[in-house]
Amino acid sequence: MSIRIVISLIMISCFSSALFAGAETEAIDIKKKYINADDLGDQEQLLSQLIESYTAIDIDSALYYSDIYRSKFLINGSEEAFECNYYRLVGQIYKKQHNLILFLEQSSKALNCYKELDDIDKIAQAHLEFGIANAYQGKITEATSSFLKAENLYFETGDTLKATKCSMHLGTTRIMQGDQVKGLESYYKVLHYYEKIGYEEELGKLCNNIGLALIDLGKDTEALHYFQKGLNYSEKTEDKFVSSQILANIAGYYKKSEEYQLALGYLSKGLKLAEEINSDYSKSIFYYEIASTKYGIGKNYEALDAINQSLEIVKAMNNIDQIARSLVMKSNILLELSNYQEAHQACKECYEISKQTETLLTQRLALDCISTTANALKIYKDAYEYQKEYIAVNDSLQSLNSQEKLQTLEKETQYQKEKALLEQRNILNEALLREQKINTKFFALLSLLSFFGLGLLGFIYQSGKKYTARIKEKTKLIESTNEELSKLNNDLEVANSKLNNFTSVAAHDLKSPIRTMASYSQLLLMRNKDKLDEKDQEMLGFVSNSARRLTTMIDDLLSFSKIDENLGPTEIVVTNDIVEIIKNSLETVINDQNASVNIMQDLGTIKAHKSLVTQLFQNLIANGIKFRQENISPVIKIDKHAEDQKTITYSVADNGMGIPEKHHDKIFTIFNRLHSADEIEGSGIGLSTCKSIVDFYGHDIWLESEVGKGTTFFFKLPKK
Repeated sequence: MSIRIVISLIMISCFSSALFAGAETEAIDIKKKYINADDLGDQEQLLSQLIESYTAIDIDSALYYSDIYRSKFLINGSEEAFECNYYRLVGQIYKKQHNLILFLEQSSKALNCYKELDDIDKIAQAHLEFGIANAYQGKITEATSSFLKAENLYFETGDTLKATKCSMHLGTTRIMQGDQVKGLESYYKVLHYYEKIGYEEELGKLCNNIGLALIDLGKDTEALHYFQKGLNYSEKTEDKFVSSQILANIAGYYKKSEEYQLALGYLSKGLKLAEEINSDYSKSIFYYEIASTKYGIGKNYEALDAINQSLEIVKAMNNIDQIARSLVMKSNILLELSNYQEAHQACKECYEISKQTETLLTQRLALDCISTTANALKIYKDAYEYQKEYIAVNDSLQSLNSQEKLQTLEKETQYQKEKALLEQRNILNEALLREQKINTKFFALLSLLSFFGLGLLGFIYQSGKKYTARIKEKTKLIESTNEELSKLNNDLEVANSKLNNFTSVAAHDLKSPIRTMASYSQLLLMRNKDKLDEKDQEMLGFVSNSARRLTTMIDDLLSFSKIDENLGPTEIVVTNDIVEIIKNSLETVINDQNASVNIMQDLGTIKAHKSLVTQLFQNLIANGIKFRQENISPVIKIDKHAEDQKTITYSVADNGMGIPEKHHDKIFTIFNRLHSADEIEGSGIGLSTCKSIVDFYGHDIWLESEVGKGTTFFFKLPKK
């Protein structure tokens, strides 16, 4: 079950933040009554109502009146019931603020306090809130125990509605433990009861939870039905928080269906609602999902901006799970942008955070990222140390996966037995039905014979026999043709699927053993440096360097193969901004080589895909620095030339080695290199990628070069 679904389930089940109509007016009325009240008990009751009213609409006012409550009824000494009520009220405020640690702390105090009073209804309410606080912290066992206790107590007092609310929370905890079937059973029972009594305030949240559980079972279309149903309820009751969460889940459905623009539309609408209700949690989720969607369609700079906004919020909330999750996303985006230094730092931070949550999968992702970036940055000590930790975490994860597979196999076996039994019953029912139809036809035929006579019977029998034979023959031919077409369609789908998955296989399955080769060769070299002679050390160095070059080649080939994949619509791109972004990204390389990258004039604006234009300029600038002349600082000049109604011609010039004229026609061919990998690092894919990008827009790229003086690349891009 995905982290996003788990978090949404907790939040939708546990938090209600709808702004009800007339709440501010109601709070003012309560305030007037409180000021005029003389009896201490009346004052306490009215002040409690005032805090609850402001908790829904104005947290600052709620906190202000909670301080008054504390000074009036706690500091000067008062009834123990007032103290218990104070803990409950403050807990509700922290719940509204999503301050999870303090929410759990106050809920615990309220529960212990009410137990001393032996008030069953208050104890049940405290158990419910304590369960909610534990659920949000991921303490599912403790949450389940509290919900069960609250449910039993409410049934004892005859409060069926509140007991049913506990059943909804128990459904959520079952789903969070991986038992979606039992969770859905609980949800459907609650849904039936809520619809029966017309309890619309909770139906939006409940329908959303049902949709999430159905998605986890692969029933996406059915899930969308419940999401839309829940959205109707939440909009009707003006529950903006629930509406925003449902919009996020509808966006997730369209994202899964690869309808990215629809997904972004729902996410934007949801983010607007989250900002209206000032819910930090909701805003963090929407920024994360926007980043994920932008990353999926190659808008990596926009994705980076969104994930940074999400990180800023979740760090302020101290939400450990969300911080780790957002750091994983940030590192992936930075890797796509080849910003290994920042990606390395993000991965290390993610690993330290993930150790607090004991989430092995997140730890493995972080360690894999650290190993990749450390090798790219030549920080071999980090690569060595973290690779050892990766192996240990991976072994633990594999052990857990084996146990889960065994449990899944047992469930699947039971399911297959039940399915076989049902199929046998269906076969028996079909046979009985056929027999019934045959008997009916037989008696009808007897009646016909008595009317028309035996001669007509013979004619009908012979004609029917021939006609039936022809039908069977045609039916058999049709079935055979359909089977053949179905087989061909299946073969085509399999072939397309394999082709579509090739890049993912190249990125993951091929790179993983290569990283292992590199890490273990470094490990051997570090452990046995004193025992190996110079030749053996050199051979191990060859293995490590070759593995690193192969990883780079796979990354470049992956980028090359994805140039026209999921790009979305074109956008207005300010070319000067692109170059500045690239200068920041290559800052380390530029400083190391004492290089300068100069924009000769305003480069204007084009209409293209930001990710492709960035890759094009970055490859050419990086090449200009890489193929420098010895003892000469690289100077890169970016300029704009001819401009017409449709295109702008750009140039990227360097003062490097230059390219012999005989190689000009071959320089854009994939894997074509003028220098060995030992002389100058590279995969031979960079310029091929540049040509593919320019070709994608239907334009040309060419070069002018002189050996010993430098090279200038010219290319056209579509004008705004």
